[in-house]
Amino acid sequence: MKFKFAALPLMLASAAVSADQYNSFTDVDYTAADYGNFDVDTLSFNSQYYFGALETLGPRKEFNYILPVSNIYGGFDYIDAEGNDADELTLGGEYYTGQWKLFGELNDFDSTSAYRAGAGFLFTPNLLAEVEARKIEDLDTVLLVRGQYNHQLSGTDYIGFTAEIDDDFDYRSVSSKYFTALSGGQYLTAQLGLTDTDDSDLYWEGAVEFYFNENTSVGGGYAENESYFLDATHFFNRNVAAKVAYASNRDFDELDVFSIGVTVQL
Repeated sequence: MKFKFAALPLMLASAAVSADQYNSFTDVDYTAADYGNFDVDTLSFNSQYYFGALETLGPRKEFNYILPVSNIYGGFDYIDAEGNDADELTLGGEYYTGQWKLFGELNDFDSTSAYRAGAGFLFTPNLLAEVEARKIEDLDTVLLVRGQYNHQLSGTDYIGFTAEIDDDFDYRSVSSKYFTALSGGQYLTAQLGLTDTDDSDLYWEGAVEFYFNENTSVGGGYAENESYFLDATHFFNRNVAAKVAYASNRDFDELDVFSIGVTVQL
């Protein structure tokens, strides 16, 4: 349950609605990126299976900020850049036993492999600490320390925080997500992310998403490099949703990224 260009915080009341439960999430997406005289087309398939049911917070694609449920996942991307194609394969999983978490991932992109593995500890259901090692082929291993905290508000409303730092203290990142149920069966999420490194300026990104009901939402986001996106999702029933998105960059007028996709939740 990730975002690709951005995420910001906001507010308001609560509404009760019966929750759905899901174990698996599968996405098929097609993205066409136009860089002026250069086009990149990507077809993606991603799937994740949880060994325990996840309960929605109202909207069919919103769940708790911290999800301590064992799972496995995989994805495959086929990338066509002006006739030069490439493949990307990702396999990974998370295993929870008691308060401990173990996780790992393999990513293979056009003959370059990257690995990540680590362990975490749930001090409480709302506080998770992790240590992760990342290794890209032919590069040094990077060690990351991460903390996640979920502050529960009234009803299903929450505000969650994630902070991350590397072992050399030259990379620092913090992000936050706010979820609230509005009146009339509507919902709102808002996210904000900040990243600071020693060799670049502070980078920020933010986004909001408004749910008209549990099935339909529209969203948008903006980042410090003047890139922005707009998207929409609609569930035709409890299992199948369609999604569409557009992204661009104000500093690069010729950049246009269009994406369409289908999500299946079971």
